Order: sequence, then structure tokens, then C-alpha cells
Amino acid sequence: MKSLLLLVAASLLAIDGTVVNKTTGKPAAEIPIVLLRLGDGGMMPVGTVKSGPDGKFEFKQGTDGPLLIQAIFDGVNYNKMLRAGDPTANLELEIYNTTTKSTDAKIVQHMMLVEPNDGKISINESIIFKNASKASYSDPANGTFRFYLPPEAKDSLSVRVSGPGNMPVKKDATPAGPANIYKIDFAIKPGESRFDIQYVLPQSSPGKIKGRILHPVGDTLVQTRLVTPNGVKLSGAGLEDLGAEPQTQAEVYGLSKADYELEVTGTGSLRALEADESSMPEPQAIAPKINDRMYWIIGLSLFALSLGFVTLLKRA
Repeated sequence: MKSLLLLVAASLLAIDGTVVNKTTGKPAAEIPIVLLRLGDGGMMPVGTVKSGPDGKFEFKQGTDGPLLIQAIFDGVNYNKMLRAGDPTANLELEIYNTTTKSTDAKIVQHMMLVEPNDGKISINESIIFKNASKASYSDPANGTFRFYLPPEAKDSLSVRVSGPGNMPVKKDATPAGPANIYKIDFAIKPGESRFDIQYVLPQSSPGKIKGRILHPVGDTLVQTRLVTPNGVKLSGAGLEDLGAEPQTQAEVYGLSKADYELEVTGTGSLRALEADESSMPEPQAIAPKINDRMYWIIGLSLFALSLGFVTLLKRA
């Protein structure tokens, strides 16, 4: 009986903490907070409270299963995950003021994975933002990120985004006005955020991909890299072959033209790595062998849409 009472008490542990506005460095009062339980059916609300005058909050509901604490402030959601065994007392839930100015939210990396296979060319673009400020950048009217989408890829478009420390979620991309230009409304919080854009193009012989990059290209701080599976080659103006990544033999290219038209030869897919995801190596730094001032691939993994993606090594 004593063991049963202890088990029941453990399942009813309160969750408490303080909401802190990291922009001002002060506790934040009257912030709506939702407690969500994560399960096979998705996220289920199990409680709502508001922070007090001193920023403190408390949930007294049972805390079985993985949980998500979500604060809503200035039009932006802020999340804190609680996994089994995590502390539930004296938590700190961070929020930030919101700005519509993108001064401190910069794109620091752009990678394009090109996979010609089965009569089509699959493209997965990964764009990484870094926000070095103490405010979240949000612009619902204009979007925080805009991109060009080839008209023939419209029906296959899929977008996933993730903020600092968060799981990727699906987002809609909507027309931004100019032809074939789309925008994504997603708040870029302090830290690192990632946009993954997937679409499919028809494959001709030889295959061609044509597009436009709207952010600076060839900049020392914003480098665009294209990656192809072993056996697939790219050629075209503004393209530099940087060599093969040693472990997977994926070919890496640098792109220095915003408007590009590239020829694709060969077929292949990095999705073969899905056959044994558990045996995939952890990302690790690989010393560049061609140019020590270039970004390089440091590993391959699977992202939300079961697509392989490449993360890039910071310049040495």
C-alpha cells in the first residue's frame, strides 16, 4: 500500500517555475501558459494558468508522459519540453520581446540536396538562421523567410521549420506577391532556427534545375552548398566542385550565382541510408582537404520527411 501511495504521489507532482523575459531580464507577469501532454494522438492540453506578478506559475495536474509547457507572448509561442525523469520544480520558462526588424536574424548557411531518381529530381533545401539578439524576429505580413519556387514544383512543396531546441513542425508557404516567390511566417527566436523546403522537379535528359536565391550568395558569412549522391554530377556557371565527402562519397559544390541554371547527370539517392538508420554514425567534424576556408559536410542524418540532409562544418 505504501508503494502504491508513493506511486500516486509521484504522478501528481506539481510543475512550477518562473517566466522570465530575457529581453528585459525580469520576471514576466500575466503570461498565458498551457501544459500539453505529448502522445500518439498528438498534443493534448491538460491545464492552463497565467504567471503571477512575480512571474511564477504552477500546474498541479498529474505529469505522466512527456510534456510540453508553452507560453504565449507578443504573438510568439515559447516551449519547454519535460521528459520522463526531468525536474519539475523551479523551472525557468524563457520569453522574448518581438521585433519586426530582421537586423540581427541572419542566414548563416544554405544547403541544397539534389537527388535525381525514378524520373524526377527531388530537392531538399535547408536554410539556417542565427539570431544573435535578445528579441524574436516576427513579421506575419511579409514572412521571416522568402524563397523562389519553380512553378512546376508548386504541387509537391513541403515545408518544415524548427526553432532553438524544438522539434520540426509543418508550416504553410504562401504567395508573397511576385511570381513564384513564397513567404513563411515563422518567428525566429534568439539562437538557431532551421527551414527545410522540399519539392520535386520533372527530370529531362540531361536533367536541369533552374532557380533563384533571394538572400546573398557567395558571401563569406552566407555560403550556399549543393550536395549530390555518389554518381550524380552537376555543372553550370557559378558552380565550383569542392570534392567528395569521405564517408558517404556525396559530392559537394559551392554556388556563387543567385540566378542559376545547372545540368544534372546521373541518378542516385541518399535515402538509401534509411535502410539502417540506427547504424548511422554521429555527425563529426571532417577536416577540409580542398580549401581550409570552405564549409564542409560533417555528417549525414535523416530529417522530418525521411530525407537525408547534410550539416556543415564551421569554417576553421
